[in-house]
Amino acid sequence: MLLPSTAAEAQSSTPPPGPLPPLNATATPTDYDSDDDGLIDINNLAQLNAVRYDLNGDAKQDTVSATDWAIYTAAFSNPAAGMGCKPDDHDDDATTDTQPTCKGYELMRDLDFDTDGDGDVDSSDTYPNWTPIGAGASSFDSTLEGSLTGGVMPKISNLTINSSSSTEVGLFGTTSADARIKNVGLVDVNLRVNSSSSANIGALVGNNAGEVIACYSTGAIDATAGAGSYAGGLVGYNRGTTTDPATIAASFSRATVSMSIHAAATTRMDIIAGGLVGHNSNGTLTATYAAGAVRGKGDRDSGSRVGGLVGDNAGTIIASYSIAPVTSSASIATGSPPGVGGLTGHNDSSATITASYWDYITSDIPDDSGDAMPEGKSTHDLMSPTSATGIYVGWKNLTIDGAVAPAPWDFSRANQHPQLTYGGHTTDSSARQTQTSQYFQPSNIHSNFSYSQNTVLPKVGMTLRTIRWPYKSLRSRVRGGIMWESSPDGIDWTTLTPWPSENPAALRGAGGTYQFVPRDEHVGKYIRARTSYTFGYAYTRAIGKIHAAGPGVTADLGFTSGNAPPRVGASITAAVPSGVDRTNATGLWQRCDDNTATPQGCELVGSLLSYTPGATDLGHHLRAYIYYKNSSGNWVRASTGFTTQEVADVQRTPWR
Repeated sequence: MLLPSTAAEAQSSTPPPGPLPPLNATATPTDYDSDDDGLIDINNLAQLNAVRYDLNGDAKQDTVSATDWAIYTAAFSNPAAGMGCKPDDHDDDATTDTQPTCKGYELMRDLDFDTDGDGDVDSSDTYPNWTPIGAGASSFDSTLEGSLTGGVMPKISNLTINSSSSTEVGLFGTTSADARIKNVGLVDVNLRVNSSSSANIGALVGNNAGEVIACYSTGAIDATAGAGSYAGGLVGYNRGTTTDPATIAASFSRATVSMSIHAAATTRMDIIAGGLVGHNSNGTLTATYAAGAVRGKGDRDSGSRVGGLVGDNAGTIIASYSIAPVTSSASIATGSPPGVGGLTGHNDSSATITASYWDYITSDIPDDSGDAMPEGKSTHDLMSPTSATGIYVGWKNLTIDGAVAPAPWDFSRANQHPQLTYGGHTTDSSARQTQTSQYFQPSNIHSNFSYSQNTVLPKVGMTLRTIRWPYKSLRSRVRGGIMWESSPDGIDWTTLTPWPSENPAALRGAGGTYQFVPRDEHVGKYIRARTSYTFGYAYTRAIGKIHAAGPGVTADLGFTSGNAPPRVGASITAAVPSGVDRTNATGLWQRCDDNTATPQGCELVGSLLSYTPGATDLGHHLRAYIYYKNSSGNWVRASTGFTTQEVADVQRTPWR
C-alpha cells in the first residue's frame, strides 16, 4: 500500500492558481483515470482530501478559491489532459461531449489515517482530525466508487473526528441527491462529537440525500449533541424526498453508537440513534444489517427513539435485520410508543417495513415490543435457514443500484446470520467481520472465533463456551488466551476472571475451547469473549443478556433416529421431552473430540432439532441440547449439561 502524501509534501511545490497546469514537457503526464471510466483515481489521503475542492468531480476550478485550488492541483500533480478522462456524455445532456469530462472519483486502494503506523491517530499523523467533505449547500455532488481487487472493496481505516462545532459529521458531511458512494469500507472509525447544537452524525455520511451502495463501517461513534440530532453507524440522517428517496442498499454497520443529550440543552428532546441510520426520512433501505451496540443516554426530561437498525423511521426498509444490543436510559423510554426497538425505535405512519427482523435474544428487546414493528425473531430463527426460504423467501431478486440482484445475501453458513455478498462484499470477509467486532479497540483480525453453545438464552449456572481457531498465518501471533468480559449495554466492557485452567504460553499458535459460567451478579449483562494477538484483539459477538436461573425439564434428552451409530449422510433427530411443542423448540449440536464429562475440542455445528453428520464429523462424538418456549414465552433448556445418552463415533456408511 502506498503511504499517503503529507500536508507538507502537498504544499512543497504549490502551482500558480487557476486551471490545471499544462503538460510538463520533461515528465510523462499522469493519467488520473487509468481505466477510462470517467472517475478520477484516488491513491492517497491527500487526493481524498482534495475532493472537497471539486465536489462535482469534473476536475475544474469553478468557484473554488485560488488557495484551495492550489491544494487540489498539488494532490493531482502533472495531470494528463482532462485528468485522463475520455470524452463522453457524462453530463447526460443531448450532446456528446468533445472535451475530456470527469464525473467523480474512484478509490483505487486501501487508505489508513494512522499514517505513522503507531496504532494511534494523533498530532503526528497527517490528518489527526478529519474535516468532513461537503457541508450545507456545498454538498458532495458526484461519485466515489471503490475499485474492486479480487472482488473485494478497498477500505479506509482509522477515520478520526473530534468535533465540538460541526453539524454534519462523517467521512462526508453532506451529500446531494446526485451523489453516489459505492464499494467503500470504513474500518475502526472513531467519531467523537460534543456540541450543544444539532448535528447529523454517521461514519460514512452525516446527512445523505444520495445513494450509498455496498458500503460498511466498524468502530465507534460517541455523540453528545443538542435537540434535532441524529446518529447512525453508517449514516446519521438519510434525507430523501417523495420523488427522489435517499437510498442505502447492500450495506451494513458494526460500529457502536452512543447518543446522549448535551448539558446545555434546556428543552425536552428525543435521543435518536440507530445501528445503521439515525433518522430515515423518505429513504429506502434494502438488504442492510446492523450489529454494533446502540445506546441512548438521557438524564432529564427526554424521550427516546433508539433502534438496532434505525432510530426514527419514516421511510422504507426491505429485507434487512439487526442483531445489535439496544439500550436506553432516557426518562421517557416506556409507554406508547416505547421508543426503543430491536429494529427501529419509532415508525412514522408513512413507514413501510417488508421482510425485516431483529434478533430478540442478542438485542434483549422482547419480540412483541416496538411501535408498529414486525415481530422479532430468535437467534435460532435467524440462523437456521440456509437458503432464501422461510422468513427469507423475499430476500432474493432485490432491486439494488437500479438492477435486480438475484442473490445479494448468503445463507449457506449454518449458525451464522445472513451475510452480504453483493458488490465488494465477500462471504469470507463478511463472516469474519461478523466475528471480530471492533468496539473501541482496533482489531482488523481475520479469526474464526465463535460460540459453541448456550447462547439461545444464557442463564445463571449455564456453561458458556467459545472456540478460537486462529486464521491461517495468525496462528503464530496469538499473544494470550481467552478473557471473558461483561457489559450493561454492549459498549462499555469490564474484564471478568479468565478461565482458571487457561495457560496462555501453552496455547500460543493453537486452537481451543474456553468456558465461563455466569453467576447471579451477571444477570442483566451482556457477555463476550476476547482473544489477543500481537497487534490487536478479536472479539466474539455479545451474548444476549444473562437471565436468572429458571426451572428446566428433568426428562433425559433422547434421539428418535440415526443414532445407532450415527453415520455420514444419515440425519439424527432429537426427541423433545414429553409435552413440548416441537414448533417452539430448537437444538444446539456439538462435535467433540471425546465424550467425557468435560469434553475437549467441542465446536457448534448445528442449531436445529435434527443434524446430518458430514465427512468432517468422522472420528468425533456428537452432543445435543434442546431449548423450547415455556407457557410464559421464555426459552428454557430441556436438560442440564450434556445429554445422558452417549453418541457413538461417526462412521462413513460402507460401500455396497
